[in-house]
Amino acid sequence: MISSISTSQIASSLFSKLDTKSQGYIEKADLETAFSSISSDSDSSSVDELFTALDSDSDGKVTEDEMSSGLDTLMSQLNSQFDSMRMQGGGQGMPPPPPPSEGQDEGYTQDELTSIASSTDDSQLASLMTEVAENFEEADTNQDGKVTGQEAMAYKESSSESSSSTTSSSSSTSTSASSSSLSQIAQQIQQLITAYGLDSSSSSSLSYTA
Repeated sequence: MISSISTSQIASSLFSKLDTKSQGYIEKADLETAFSSISSDSDSSSVDELFTALDSDSDGKVTEDEMSSGLDTLMSQLNSQFDSMRMQGGGQGMPPPPPPSEGQDEGYTQDELTSIASSTDDSQLASLMTEVAENFEEADTNQDGKVTGQEAMAYKESSSESSSSTTSSSSSTSTSASSSSLSQIAQQIQQLITAYGLDSSSSSSLSYTA
């Protein structure tokens, strides 16, 4: 879920930034333009995946409603994946400690990740925390000094995908995002949110609930 701000609010703000021609919808070219302005190495195939995931009726246009429902679906799928990952090996050793404040996943610092890795008996969790800590700057996509569950999952997925195959994502034609591409899409949306200044407070960043 998105803390303290609804997906519809983020979708509305993001849509208004992307709909530069005030057409009431955005096209793939609008996304490509947006990404080329914030990243010199934007991948057209990954933009295709993001646009396809948002264009629910496959008419080549994404309306504000489609963007809002697309973000809702994405966050639901990501939270489901993360919950499944946390439950793997359940009952083996200690569960991970709760997020640092108010029961929400506000992220962990590099030192906290290292501490979790060394204190847990869950080998899968320890391995993930160690890997994320060692690649902290890459995993911390919004550069706020903390890695949330969503960022950790996104890093793990992108790392696994790049090590197994660099072509699998571009060959996908499914209208619904695959597990390996969900995290990539989430990262792209977070990039847009950051680029357009929609995350002026940490509450508007994409993150998992505990």
